[in-house]
Amino acid sequence: MPDEKKQPQPVTDEIATTQKDIDLFTGWLNRLENPDPTLRTEAKGKGLKLYDEVDRDPHAGSVLQTRYLAVVGKEWDVTPPEGSGSEEKNQEIADYVKATLKDTNFQQATQELLQAILYGYYVAEVMWKVKGGSIGISKIRAKHPRRFLFTQDRAPRLLTRENMIEGESLPSRKFIIFSYGSSDNPYGKGLGQKLWWPVWFKKHGIKFWLIFLEKFGMPTAVGKYPPGTDTDQQQSLLDAIDAIQNETGVKIPDTMAIDLLEASRQGKVTYETLCEYMDKQISKAVVGQTATTEGTPGKLGAEEAQNEVRNDIIEADATLLQELYNETLIPWIVDYNFPGVVDYPVFAIRVEEEGDLKPLADRDKVLADIGLPMPKRYFYETYGIPEPEEGEDVLGGEQGKLFEYHLKYGAVTRNQVLERLGLPPVPGGDKPLQPIAAPTPDFAELPEGQRPVEGLVDTSTMMAEKAMKGLTDPVRKIVTEAKSLEDIRDKLFATYADMDPKSLQSLLAQAIFVAELHGRAAAEDQMRRQEVKIPINAR
Repeated sequence: MPDEKKQPQPVTDEIATTQKDIDLFTGWLNRLENPDPTLRTEAKGKGLKLYDEVDRDPHAGSVLQTRYLAVVGKEWDVTPPEGSGSEEKNQEIADYVKATLKDTNFQQATQELLQAILYGYYVAEVMWKVKGGSIGISKIRAKHPRRFLFTQDRAPRLLTRENMIEGESLPSRKFIIFSYGSSDNPYGKGLGQKLWWPVWFKKHGIKFWLIFLEKFGMPTAVGKYPPGTDTDQQQSLLDAIDAIQNETGVKIPDTMAIDLLEASRQGKVTYETLCEYMDKQISKAVVGQTATTEGTPGKLGAEEAQNEVRNDIIEADATLLQELYNETLIPWIVDYNFPGVVDYPVFAIRVEEEGDLKPLADRDKVLADIGLPMPKRYFYETYGIPEPEEGEDVLGGEQGKLFEYHLKYGAVTRNQVLERLGLPPVPGGDKPLQPIAAPTPDFAELPEGQRPVEGLVDTSTMMAEKAMKGLTDPVRKIVTEAKSLEDIRDKLFATYADMDPKSLQSLLAQAIFVAELHGRAAAEDQMRRQEVKIPINAR
């Protein structure tokens, strides 16, 4: 009997551990050093505080903030999982998590955590609170990453005065750590490594620029004296040169002279050119292009293509945040309040660009009005509208009448409307469409002054049915006998001239006249009711 082939088993242990990294020197310390090459050569003991200088640069700070706010400004939501559990329970859990996040400084914490893009990683401490038997969040406080380090097992530790070398251990489910740019290195790979040198060169370029402007604004004075001049006269000449800075005139012997040297420069390269070049490198490193920071609008049509690159960066940042929250904060909230849950709600940031929803809305309105079954969830998700909570005031009315679809689409059944829209038919869609009448109020519940008006409305409606009959009968006959939509169109145009609207016009004139009389009478009656007699008082 041949030997059965053995089923291979995966290797679950990490092989290329940090302890085996020959480029990381740890010695006898149980800590992992930050491998950032810029920090190792330029920090000079400052550590990650070096990148605070990058953030203080006006241009670098501006584009970094633009990138952070591009994600913070997007809409977010917490949706129930699609796994086990009842739909009602999953929705309850998702709603609780969403309410918890809204009840704290979640947007501010998100913006601060995004600073990991600059530093490589960033830390936030969750301040839990207990209220009414539930566990929520009072605040999420961001902490500067210079206060933390990692062990060789990638465990975070807090540097304190008592332990400034290896730091103190941290409790679980307390600190959120957002690492950016590297899945192997917990310190991440921030943009500070790329931004430091453009900021440094621009900083020193501006320093020399200011020196040049000082020389250009005030020429250098040169004093000349003949050989053999004694020391006192030389000092007097130097004092006269110094006086040029503040005095309107000076006096010197005719044997001496003072010349002014003007600053001059040739060529096209200037300090301003250097600074602009460095700003462009900063923009490219942070937002992937320069069109939205230094570009000329409409130039060569490049803005649209370059902005797409920036949108890709925004989507990537949002995806990283989603993964972070779905692995940390969301499960923590659920486990504290709903023990035993296996499938957790999903946090998501909506980053797709808003398109033109009008064509889609027009189509969905037709489908809803003809009675096609559609879940409400589809509308909330498609149009990005929050679902109203129970008891909340909402806007919206009853469905309009469907008679317009008879005329607009030349159709009398639901499937005929779907066919006109280029959609497949539905079961039971061959039944004729019936107009939906708006609900009428209970006549008995109306105010006393409103009842005569409603009576006039009912009388006018009955009279209008007879007046409209002369207009609608020809249209109904055309729709019934027509063989195509084009046939309906042609016959409607031909029949329009033969229609007699005189009876309807007369009815409308009578209705307007009666309504005006009733309105005047009601207004006068109201004024009489509110009239107040003022007594004559003595002076």
